[in-house]
Amino acid sequence: MNLRRLERQLLWPEGVPAERLGAWVRQQLQPDGQLLRWAITAVNNDSAGQRWLQLEAVVLMEAVVQVGLAVEQEAAVQP
Repeated sequence: MNLRRLERQLLWPEGVPAERLGAWVRQQLQPDGQLLRWAITAVNNDSAGQRWLQLEAVVLMEAVVQVGLAVEQEAAVQP
């Protein structure tokens, strides 16, 4: 098992109210591994008025996922 730190910037959909934001964020981060901790570190508006969330998280990655990443990295390095 391995811990991994994530930083993500996600567009906050207009259809997701603040009350449901926690569940939506967890759903967005779930594919990265077992979510241990997460935080919204900033909320910004762009020139079009869209809201962006800056997120930081720590996820637990299973050994099987790590092996897959190692194989992908080796393939990328080999000529």
